[in-house]
Amino acid sequence: MWEAAPTFAALAEVAPQLSHATRSAAALAGTAGTGSRSSYFNRPKTPSRRAGRPGRPPFGSLLNMKRRLFLKSGSAAAVLPALAACGGGGGGGAELGGDAAAWVPAGTPSAAASFAALPEKILACYYTTWDTGTYKLTQVPADFNVLFLFHAKPNGQPIYGNYDNVGDGSFYFEHYDTVKAEHIQACRDRGQKVLLTVGGARAGFAFTSRAQSRRFVTSFQTMVERLGGLDGVDFNNYEADILNDRNLSAVTTEMVWIASQLKSLYGPGFAVTSPPQPNDPRQQRLMVAMNGAGVLDCASSQYYDWWGFNQPGYIKSRTDTWVHLLGDAGKVVVGLSANYGNGPSMDDCVREWEDIRKAHPHIRGMFAWSAQTNLKAGNSWGLRMRSML
Repeated sequence: MWEAAPTFAALAEVAPQLSHATRSAAALAGTAGTGSRSSYFNRPKTPSRRAGRPGRPPFGSLLNMKRRLFLKSGSAAAVLPALAACGGGGGGGAELGGDAAAWVPAGTPSAAASFAALPEKILACYYTTWDTGTYKLTQVPADFNVLFLFHAKPNGQPIYGNYDNVGDGSFYFEHYDTVKAEHIQACRDRGQKVLLTVGGARAGFAFTSRAQSRRFVTSFQTMVERLGGLDGVDFNNYEADILNDRNLSAVTTEMVWIASQLKSLYGPGFAVTSPPQPNDPRQQRLMVAMNGAGVLDCASSQYYDWWGFNQPGYIKSRTDTWVHLLGDAGKVVVGLSANYGNGPSMDDCVREWEDIRKAHPHIRGMFAWSAQTNLKAGNSWGLRMRSML
């Protein structure tokens, strides 16, 4: 597959085009709405935010070397030793060359544990776990075959309500009393895949050391056990400048390692997904790295919380870019909104999806923010988009 994937030289040519198209719109972006995973997160970045200073390669020479190694290898197991040889980053160096690939937390399932892969075509939604009073998880219609539980947070003391980078790398889920294991298993029993989102707005974490990454894996195992079993993880831990030029290399190394550990623990069918900002070149490079390492099942860019996403052709154009970056339309999911006031309307979603499907017949699918807003409109979005999937 990776013969068709872009090299970093190609990425260097693409990134300026991404920013150029949104230069004036970014300057006009207003305050984002409330209630979703992101606010500042989804506004397009301007060219000045990219690493392209005179005398430096656009993406950093060390990162270039690491990325070439990713793209040439076929699996996470092959990538990890290569990263160790590169060194650099908060999680690199000698630690990676030791027990990185073999480490498994005590008492975890063996690699023989298996999960069925994600559906060939995905219609997903985010279920906000703090909003269970009106609709229970089990009320999400079967039209949706993938459910994201939003969300788990860093396990530390928040600073004025902000959980970004607090704690030691472990995460926790705070809604066991209202999102019960039996609800999750009922959804799974009827064929819906259930993934836990880690991170979100004001709940991100930059993994820059192996110790932090190990704590995360152990804490994730605890959450899986308490929830009775899950089908995957959805990484939303790097938004709103959590990921930056200073830590990109280390975070990339650690997230590849974390994802490979989870797939080793729960089997290759255990899903790893992530919803990047559509236009951020750092997040693009992180997704390309995880995909090249063989540990990313889907990247699903979010197209809401900024008015510019509603312009005709914008979502389709950005989707073209993501298909090019990942080299496979089957790795791309389109993030839309259902009856959500700060996102594309039903007509916007239908128009963009029709054009996307014509250009990329093998596109993996789409998701809606959110399950609750969709249900408040009688599942009209779910029924319409399911018919078009």
